Formats: sequence, structure tokens, C-alpha cells
Amino acid sequence: MSVRKFWLLLSLLGSAPSHAASDSEVADTRYRSLETLARGLYYLENLYVDPTKVKADDMVYNALKGVVSNLDPHTMVMPRRAFDQLTSDTQGKFGGVGIIVSTERGKMIVVSPIEDTPAYRAGIKSGDEIIAIDDTPVDQIKSGDASELMRGKPDSKIKLTVRRKGEEKPLQFTLVREIIKVKSVRSADLGNGIFYARISSFQDNTADELKDVVEKYAQASKGMVFDLRDNPGGLLDQAVKVADLFIESGVIVSTVGRSNKDIEREFAHKRGTYADLPIVVLINGGSASASEIVAGALQDHERALIMGSTSFGKGSVQTLVSLPDHSGLKITVARYYTPKDRSIQAKGITPDVVVPPQQFEVKNATTRKEADLKGHIESGDLSDLAKSSGIQTEIEKWPDIQKEDYQLVSAYSFLRSVRFFGPKGVKAKI
Repeated sequence: MSVRKFWLLLSLLGSAPSHAASDSEVADTRYRSLETLARGLYYLENLYVDPTKVKADDMVYNALKGVVSNLDPHTMVMPRRAFDQLTSDTQGKFGGVGIIVSTERGKMIVVSPIEDTPAYRAGIKSGDEIIAIDDTPVDQIKSGDASELMRGKPDSKIKLTVRRKGEEKPLQFTLVREIIKVKSVRSADLGNGIFYARISSFQDNTADELKDVVEKYAQASKGMVFDLRDNPGGLLDQAVKVADLFIESGVIVSTVGRSNKDIEREFAHKRGTYADLPIVVLINGGSASASEIVAGALQDHERALIMGSTSFGKGSVQTLVSLPDHSGLKITVARYYTPKDRSIQAKGITPDVVVPPQQFEVKNATTRKEADLKGHIESGDLSDLAKSSGIQTEIEKWPDIQKEDYQLVSAYSFLRSVRFFGPKGVKAKI
């Protein structure tokens, strides 16, 4: 509908007879402000000196963006491309080459290639540094845009230039994009009966994927490192189902809508619950929304030890609606609360054990230790614990990217050590 037609329609509405005084009052109040907007857009469309800047559709769209900009930062108008991408992300499918990347100090590092994807088949490896995309250096690409550039229509080509440790010259790969089906859960056997599971985001099948991982390891497992770091959230129902895997009963999360009477609660079910599996959950400042729901539920039920750094603090729920021009509107519709009715909005989940992302050593030139003394006697540790634990030896077998993850090493070390805190170790709860 053009702005002119919209304005004429509002004029007719304003002059139409009302069947009741109350209806007339409501119409006068509501449509008077809309008529002001329509009239203003009409004058701009017909009088502004540069007609290319006052196209009717663009003005209406920008007016909506202006309304949304005065609300919370998570309510937003999304252009068609961004709306389509968000939808595909929650479905776990998109056009790309199949690389999970991490940006570290301005460098784009390959965390892992996804199996049976163009990147995996071409030989791109974990730890590779992507230094250029289609001959454009990564350091010249805006932050966040580099990953987007690797996505695209299936059958389109992309060239990646990679720096690999041990190679004198950069490697070049020409890849053909295809539909990538992403698993939101990655897992690994850390050794000594402890396994690792990471959820990158909460997608359509996340809970089922995690259940498959837990079933694979749980029977003979002594513990699980559950990684929710840098998980931005996703689908609320999947977060509830994930928490339900480890909690036997009680509230998982409460959501409160526009009114305090508009309350919904999600409850845990005993059937299918892994209640005796020791768990350490890793979180950080990038853990938000759905990942905070899971961490908060496990913490309040004393079902897991939360380790790492304080989470992001996004305690609100959004829903997506599509608009006639195929753009989208993401709207905040509720606040959520942990089982103990804690709101983490702008607060975050505080870990039980604070562990920085890297191990910091305080170096003081005036402080000397026995090991610094020339000719010091070499140690010979006869402790059974030191001989039998073998933690460092086990960690040395991990891939480099895991060995350098101080928070992961801390979580693993904790699970390896809990058996020493009691005669029978830790069974159900940490």
C-alpha cells in the first residue's frame, strides 16, 4: 500500500460513523497518531527535494526501525537476508564450506572442519589460520563479516588462503559451496572415563544430538565437561530439553510475559534423566540466553558445578515474526527466571568456580624460588598420587587447541580429582 492510499484510508476511518462512544474514543486516540505519521510521510514523499531518498516503502520501513530503536536492544527489524540467515541458523542448515572458526586477537583460526563438507574434503585442518578470503586479507574485513563472506549460494566458488604451522608458504584452497547441515553438538573422549560435549547454539535437534552423545559415553563415564562458552542461545524449547536430560524434577525455567499474571513454567521429568553423571559446566561472557537457562537450572538444582567466568546476562525471550516484504521482526516477549526465581537480566550467571580463560603468571624479578638457585637438588616425588594421577600425561595426548584451553584443562582436572574428596568419590551431585 502506498503512503497516499494509507493516508486516504485513515481519513476515511476518521470520518466513518461509530457504533459506540467507546469505539469512537479508541479510534480517535489510535488513528490520530497514525494519521500524523501518514500525513508526514505523504508530505515528504511529494515535497522533499531529492525523491530518491523518500521512496514510500523505504520510509515506512525506516519508520518501523525508528520505533524499534527506542525499545530494548534485542527487539529489532531484520532485513530479508539477515532474517533468512537467522532462520537457517536455528534449523542448522546454510550454504557454505563447512568450517567452524574462532576469532582470536584479530586472527581467524579454524576450530575444526565439519566432516563431509568442502573444507573437510579439501584438507583444511584444525589450527589453520585463514589469512585471506577471495584474495582480500582478513585483517581488512570488518569484524563479523569474514564468516558471512564464506557463506553463499550452493555451487558458488570461494578461495581461501591459509597459514599452517610447519608450512613455509601460505596454502590456497578453492572450494565450492554446498548446503551445510551443522550439528550443534561436538564431543570428544578426554580420557580416563571423562568426556567432553560442546553446544555451539541451540538448534532444532540440539537436545537429541546431546542425548546421543551422552548415551554413547555415560554408561562407563566418570564425568562430563559440558561446554556452553560463546554459545549465544537459540531455541528455548531445546534449552529446556537439554536441562531435562540431567534434572529429575522441579522447575527448569519460568517465563513472565507482559503481565505478572502471564507466567509459564517448564518442569523436568524423571524419565530419561542422567541423574548420576558428574558434570562441570563451562561458561563465559559469550554464554547468553538459552545457554544461561541451562547453566542457571543446573546450578540452582545443584546438579553441576559451574566453572569459568560470568555469563552475558540476557534474561529475555524473543520471538520471530515475518513481515509482508519478507523482512522480519524479532520481538522481546518475556523475561525468564531460573528455578530459584533469579533474574539474570544484566547480571549473568556467576560461576561457582571462577577460572580465567588463560593461566596468568605473576612474574616478579625480586622473587626467587628454590628452582632458580644454581646447583639446586633435583626433586624426586614418591607420592602415589603424583605417580598414579597422570593428568598431565593424559592432557598431552589432546589436540593442541584443547591443550591450550585453560578452562577446559581446569574442568577436566577437577573431574579427575573429585574421587579424592570422599571415601567413594562423588556420585550424583558435585
